[in-house]
Amino acid sequence: MKIYEYIKKRGLTVRLVAQKMGVTRQAIHQYNDEFQPTTTTLLKIANAMTELGAETRVVDLVAAMYSEN
Repeated sequence: MKIYEYIKKRGLTVRLVAQKMGVTRQAIHQYNDEFQPTTTTLLKIANAMTELGAETRVVDLVAAMYSEN
């Protein structure tokens, strides 16, 4: 599963998470496709999602990245 798919699955929009992180939505779409996000980036994504009401941990993002769904 792509990170942006996980974000949508949790009921958030990529744009909203990107704004909270201070990056473009295109940057989030590139994770998994063109490059692997660092642990720091995954932590920023998890924190942004949690602040937006979808409690997320780094381990949740890693699990989603390597799942088949």
